[in-house]
Amino acid sequence: MLFQKNMKKILAARGYRHCESDEEFTRHGDYVRNIQYVFSKEFKGGREKVVDLVFLGADVLSEKLVIGFYRENVSIENGVLENSDTSIPLERFTYEEFEKQLNRLIPRGNPLRKGADSGEPF
Repeated sequence: MLFQKNMKKILAARGYRHCESDEEFTRHGDYVRNIQYVFSKEFKGGREKVVDLVFLGADVLSEKLVIGFYRENVSIENGVLENSDTSIPLERFTYEEFEKQLNRLIPRGNPLRKGADSGEPF
């Protein structure tokens, strides 16, 4: 199995989960170069809704795990707030390195509460 249970637990601890609506972003690698799996998290407040997506992909050619992060305010047109990625060579992959890269990639706090971290650990 490409994405181990421990990786899913690490993301679940941060409030991310894989749901049916994420299937449109998931590719299983049948006819694509990269295999990817997506986890999401939603923030709702008043009239706004912000969605975070974490993409986990295996770049088989380059032998690395690619972690992508995408945050969008879906309440407005062209509401992209952040789009970034990083990678870990498979030969150096550890769960500690995975968590370190997630910490670097995903901003802390609630994006709907500007200037406050809302008490969320992630």
